[in-house]
Amino acid sequence: MSKLSYVVLVGTLGLSAIACSGSGGSKTPGAGGSGAGTAGTGAAGTMGAAGTGNAGTIGTAGTSGAAGTTGAAGTTTGAAGTTGRGGTSGTAGTTGAAGTSGAAGRGGTGGSSTGTGGTSGGGTGAGGSGADPCATALFCDDFESYTVGQAPTGNWTRQVSSGSTAAVDMAQARSGTKSVKFVAAAASGSKTAYIRLASTAMKSIFPVTPNVVYGRMMFRLEAAPTGDVHWTFLEGYGLVPGQSYHALYRYGGQHPVMNGGTFVGSQLMANYETPDSYSGTGPKSDCWAHANKVVIPEGKWSCAEWQFDGPNNTMRFWLDGAPVDTLTVVGAGQGCGTATAVWTAPTFERFDLGWESYQQDTARTIWIDDVVVSKTKIGCP
Repeated sequence: MSKLSYVVLVGTLGLSAIACSGSGGSKTPGAGGSGAGTAGTGAAGTMGAAGTGNAGTIGTAGTSGAAGTTGAAGTTTGAAGTTGRGGTSGTAGTTGAAGTSGAAGRGGTGGSSTGTGGTSGGGTGAGGSGADPCATALFCDDFESYTVGQAPTGNWTRQVSSGSTAAVDMAQARSGTKSVKFVAAAASGSKTAYIRLASTAMKSIFPVTPNVVYGRMMFRLEAAPTGDVHWTFLEGYGLVPGQSYHALYRYGGQHPVMNGGTFVGSQLMANYETPDSYSGTGPKSDCWAHANKVVIPEGKWSCAEWQFDGPNNTMRFWLDGAPVDTLTVVGAGQGCGTATAVWTAPTFERFDLGWESYQQDTARTIWIDDVVVSKTKIGCP
């Protein structure tokens, strides 16, 4: 169910495989410990045993004035506890010791601010806004450093077909003021609006050792196709180890989901393609695995995260932080345009992000922001 299509890219004449598969933290703090020690004021009161007592030069509370016990720390994990209030210093008599300081509430792991409980502050929350993924990532880009109206540079190159565009834009942004806007032109066949991420002499990203790589992007799709149109919005490409042909691991969609006569959305899909097969090199594939009525969000910023695991011929996908289990492919998917085949992973050497489709469709517009590539799972902001 696939056919060969020539895509005229700006500055590049590329061969695009047409796949038309078959049926185939919140920053709200947690309810952390209050941190307030239950330490009493000590039976010493203000001077010695409660009240005015006989405190003074002798202080009958003195040694018998019971100091407030150590306030129990809050134990509920969440935002760092508020400042623990230690027992009041009882100065009963000459020796009556004050209640000891209440222990700080235990540092929350879900909050975004540093707890200041008791005598020692709670730890910085690791959830919520979380640690900066760019600190350990292979690559991060929020597109703030590029010129509006131009393609991003550095490790990016633009790949567009005739009439399609990909350029830095300020009309929409998930963070900061800029993102990349892609417009795939209306056409009867393949149309491409991509930016390609690859290694350069200045910065190496691919290949990753071992050949397991995670990616994340924030995206905002204006509107999805309402008919049977196979489309892709992210893909990883490379040479299959020990072979002379290349392969693509893709995520996109194809079939509309309907509720009676009402369009619900375009169902997500995993796709495996071996584009060199159209010129006679390597096996034919065009394989698919459809999500179970999980559709791509429209008209709002959403988070897409993926894992391409080469040694295990596995791909996984998360939408807004939740795994889409029906898009996990281990070894093989639901079917192929030819005989069902193993989705033999390539050694990933580049990512293409944006929009590409392979049948008649109107123009499609999507924005992408906050791209991260890492050796470990990234998560959504």
